[in-house]
Amino acid sequence: MKNVFFKTSTKVALMATVALTAACNPDELTDLNIDPDKVDYVIPEYLFSQIQLNMPYQNGGLHGGMQYVSTYKDVPDIGGKQFDYIGGFGFDIYSEQFNAIKQCMDALTASDDVNKIALLRIVRAYGYHILTDATGDVPYSEAMGALDGVLEPKYDTQEFIYNDMLKELDEAAASLTPNMPTFGGADVFYGGDTAKWKKFAYTLMLRLAMRLSNVDPATAQTYAVKAIEGGVMTDIDDIAYLQFSATATNPRAPFGEYQATQDPDNAQGRKLASTLIDQFKATHDPRIYVLSVVWKQTEDGYVPDTTMAAQKGMVPGSILGYPPDFPTYSEYSPIWWNRDSSPLIILGPAEAQLLVAEAVLRGWYNGVTEKAAYDLAVTRAMEQWALWPTVTSLSPNDSNIPAERIAQYLETGYPYNESGTFEQRLEQISIQKWLSLLGDDYEVWANWRRTGYPAFNFKNWEGNQPYPGSVTGGEMFRRLPYPDERATNNENQQEALTRQGFPLDPSIKAQSDALLGRVWWDKP
Repeated sequence: MKNVFFKTSTKVALMATVALTAACNPDELTDLNIDPDKVDYVIPEYLFSQIQLNMPYQNGGLHGGMQYVSTYKDVPDIGGKQFDYIGGFGFDIYSEQFNAIKQCMDALTASDDVNKIALLRIVRAYGYHILTDATGDVPYSEAMGALDGVLEPKYDTQEFIYNDMLKELDEAAASLTPNMPTFGGADVFYGGDTAKWKKFAYTLMLRLAMRLSNVDPATAQTYAVKAIEGGVMTDIDDIAYLQFSATATNPRAPFGEYQATQDPDNAQGRKLASTLIDQFKATHDPRIYVLSVVWKQTEDGYVPDTTMAAQKGMVPGSILGYPPDFPTYSEYSPIWWNRDSSPLIILGPAEAQLLVAEAVLRGWYNGVTEKAAYDLAVTRAMEQWALWPTVTSLSPNDSNIPAERIAQYLETGYPYNESGTFEQRLEQISIQKWLSLLGDDYEVWANWRRTGYPAFNFKNWEGNQPYPGSVTGGEMFRRLPYPDERATNNENQQEALTRQGFPLDPSIKAQSDALLGRVWWDKP
């Protein structure tokens, strides 16, 4: 009996051991690390929305450098005082934006995903052109290849990158097909409208083509004409923009200091630059009523003054220390920085038509006159302010610029100089781009480098001297330094720096070749 019990107990123990072994299957144990509340696979629609939300690229230092604003404070910046700029563009765009684009593309395997893939090719070109414009040669053809064993991607030349981006936009625009699946409501720009995306692609192609006007005019003309004939943006409804709610996630952080009424200072010591205010006043530009305000103290508190006569700009790089008259300078109106439903324009018809005007000026296109394109561009640039919220306290001036004010500006304020020289007309087109693309700091900076306009003065200390401490001798930065890759991709980065004539030590941010060196397309 005892022996039978032993045998039976042994069998039970063995069965339990087998059961426990099966229960402890390592493959099954991995399920314990899976968060049931998170998705572990790619949903292309969700990812595409994220990609679009990551498209705005702003830089407060560039905003000052392009003389929209000025400050009395000493801070590391690219702008009016050209102090040592500690950071660069940053390569986090690879791990964030380009990685998301690759993941989304890899998930699109159906034969009818052609439109979705086309849109990803377009937004990828958008991201890469801003990156290479800011820094020069960058990883491109071998980028995002870690899963294929490419851990140290080569730096492609900017010439190669530009030629490939233009090809990508050409092919993507051509492949867009009506009545085929799109991202639908996940597309926060156009809701899946392929006709509008085609305009976006051709407008971006025209921007990139014009970038080559000095270094490769033949290629520039070829793609400029192709873009214009393909169909660039013309209407307000063509604008690609993001609209934000009244939350702290709005990325217009550089203008956060204006949220509180000035009493009597602000965090950045900033006011609107004299360059901008003087341009507005000299041409009776109605945008001054939308953008500029002086807060005046009364017995009942601060009240806004939006009259043109009251506006006054601070001369960039001319003041050190808090000036007694600081409250009397103009600053951004709440219409501009108001977080409640304020938009960020990614690409629009104002820029498209100014590029068309320049193409006509250069003799590349004759399907419209320079003046007609210029007038349409200015009209759209002023009409687009209706996208911003109305601020009741600023009445009667609000974000809706009356048509009669636009017409008067085009007739007597700043009419197109049809009889001017090539340089005079190029300057006028470029000034309008500076005024129309407020907030698109990288594009304004790129166009200034390419054309030389507006003709900013960066030496305003004691009349005509560089600001004390300027690391460039009173010159505006022409590129941003690379992030330091000595520990991750040193050999390829060093080769790229040598090839472009920039210093080999990435820690030397202030060396002239690092900040004043010119990228491939930036030729005098």
